[in-house]
Amino acid sequence: MRRLKILFFWIFINKNNITFNDLLYFLTKPKINTIAKKYIEKVETKNEFEVKFHSFSSPLFWPKSFSIDRLDQVIAETFDVKDWHYYQKEHTTVDNNEIILDIGTAEGLFPMTVIEKAKHIYMIEPSQTFYDCLNKTYANFKDKVTIFNVAVGNEDGEISFDENSLEGMISYETQENVNKININKIDTIFKNNEKITYLKADIEGFEQEMLKGAEWTIKRNKPKIAITTYHTQNDPAEIISLITSFVPEYKYYVKGIYEKTPKPVMIHFWI
Repeated sequence: MRRLKILFFWIFINKNNITFNDLLYFLTKPKINTIAKKYIEKVETKNEFEVKFHSFSSPLFWPKSFSIDRLDQVIAETFDVKDWHYYQKEHTTVDNNEIILDIGTAEGLFPMTVIEKAKHIYMIEPSQTFYDCLNKTYANFKDKVTIFNVAVGNEDGEISFDENSLEGMISYETQENVNKININKIDTIFKNNEKITYLKADIEGFEQEMLKGAEWTIKRNKPKIAITTYHTQNDPAEIISLITSFVPEYKYYVKGIYEKTPKPVMIHFWI
């Protein structure tokens, strides 16, 4: 059904820079668990799931509170260069000595793929569960990573966060049995003018709010940007308008079709 809906959107509504060959690849590619198996060497169950990949010497830690099967989607998006969710498309590849800001790091698989070439990676992850796993995953890279256990938006304060949701749902409304966590602007976190050359963001619909709080960081650094735009709260046209209002010389393109709406999956920006 998902593939048929996307085919319908592509034919009748919006192609979002998906060529016929792109579409054909999507419609015929294996299921995500089949793709994921190609990259996983083994999984050991300890205090957390310890996932060893063929490509990396260090394991990735995944919390036992979430099904390990949920990692398959992340693996497919991270390793399959033709996936519409893939961050390093043309113009937004990670080059040597990039200083990366990864917003919504979650399990930390994307940083793992670029840790050797990056100069430094700043990770932002509001989930305490994933934050604890990230510290184990990157224990051997303490000189190259900085991990912030906060949410990000357009204000500094506190916010409700559902620690039991894999989607990491945050809300400005007070909710029973939901944790309160700190929320900061990106401009507050990087108030000392730390350099950023690459910004990646996937924060479940809070992308626009995050960008409003990152205005001066983006204006100052003009980083490459790879940002998800398919979530319900996001308006891709507004995201484009906002970022180009910060830096008018940004070039950009959209990529992908979301299964629930014809929104693009990603927008890529570069100078």
